[in-house]
Amino acid sequence: MMRLPHLSRDIPQVPGPGAEKLRDPRHARRVWLIVAALVAVLGILSGPLGISTLLDAMRRDFVAMRYVQSAAGALAARPVDRGAVVAMVDRAVQIAPDNSIVAKQAGVLYMYAGAYPKAVARLSRIPERDLATEISLGHCLLLTGRRESGTRILQKATQQAYARRRSSAIGPVAYALYMNNIGYAYAAAGVELQRAHSLLTEAVRLDPLQPAFIDSLGWAYYQSRDPKQALFYLERAVRLAGPFNSAETYYHLGAAYSRMGRVRPAAEALLKALECDPEYQDAQAELHKLGYTLPQPSRA
Repeated sequence: MMRLPHLSRDIPQVPGPGAEKLRDPRHARRVWLIVAALVAVLGILSGPLGISTLLDAMRRDFVAMRYVQSAAGALAARPVDRGAVVAMVDRAVQIAPDNSIVAKQAGVLYMYAGAYPKAVARLSRIPERDLATEISLGHCLLLTGRRESGTRILQKATQQAYARRRSSAIGPVAYALYMNNIGYAYAAAGVELQRAHSLLTEAVRLDPLQPAFIDSLGWAYYQSRDPKQALFYLERAVRLAGPFNSAETYYHLGAAYSRMGRVRPAAEALLKALECDPEYQDAQAELHKLGYTLPQPSRA
């Protein structure tokens, strides 16, 4: 699974839908507090300096960042409401369409909310993308069927990560993160699986107790039609994540159980996935394969 830690300033500090993303809420608070302070200062100076236009822009940026912060919080909630997350990000982009920070955060939030076309549209407009943003864009391109473009971006990102590691520009922890996120992008799309195995094996070797990396490797085995080996890693990932498991980790485990013909544990894991994310269509589809009929949502 993709994972967003607080390792580098060029990695967006946005939580995703589960333990696969290490959240740093202090970063988000620092951003909007700084913006708020700037707005206050400009408010004092706007009269004598005649900078009301600039002040209005700063206010819009502040409101947009608050929408981004709210969307990040909603994405981390249980159960998650993806529709609400996308609506908040839409509003942030509408308010501050030219703000580069909002654009980057919006793209990543769209990605974790499953709005991949919107993520591609937003991330592709960023003129100077950092390595983490490139990986996110490549991931979303693969999941929208643009395999050639996505693979090209991810191959370039892999080379850049290698170069940074060789030059000691990044340490082993950051390098493992990049390997995981690139490898999982391939595994999630079910493409370049041999390359995914290589990258993810390296990530797990560097950080053998990180549940996100273990889950990624397990999913690569699942996509390679090796459910027994997949279960070895996916069970371990869920066990290590404990209360921080996500809909994604539970779905992966349930899908692997299902492929092994273990119906009861498969259903239990998939139902846990839907408890975390009621809109998780892959988990719903897998349960239907097992013969489970999900109750229809009540109408007011």
